[in-house]
Amino acid sequence: MFMNLSSSDKLALLSFSSLERQATYQVLCGMMAVDGDRDPREKRIIEDCMAVMNFTESERVASRSLSVNQQLQILKSMDYLQKIVLAKCLANVSIADGVVTREENGLFMYLLDILDLPADPDDLFR
Repeated sequence: MFMNLSSSDKLALLSFSSLERQATYQVLCGMMAVDGDRDPREKRIIEDCMAVMNFTESERVASRSLSVNQQLQILKSMDYLQKIVLAKCLANVSIADGVVTREENGLFMYLLDILDLPADPDDLFR
């Protein structure tokens, strides 16, 4: 696996519902595409996360029908640990190619706000 996930991260990913997996996939793909460069390393991070989640091809296809608003509502309703693991996956996608662009950082900060997660990683476990 390209991304190093802890046992608790893997358990959290396994707890995602089908809709949560679909929304996660779309948001991770959005992170990959936001800078205009779909780097193979970013794609690999996404595929690794989704493999841990047992994401199916039918879920991949179904995910395309979720609007952005639906995706965000689904992700907002997840539990705190799931949101933290999602944030880790998003961060790993954004740094996979070695460059975090202004667009990637902006999307990441926006999603942290939507998910009600602190922007400072030190505050995640307080």
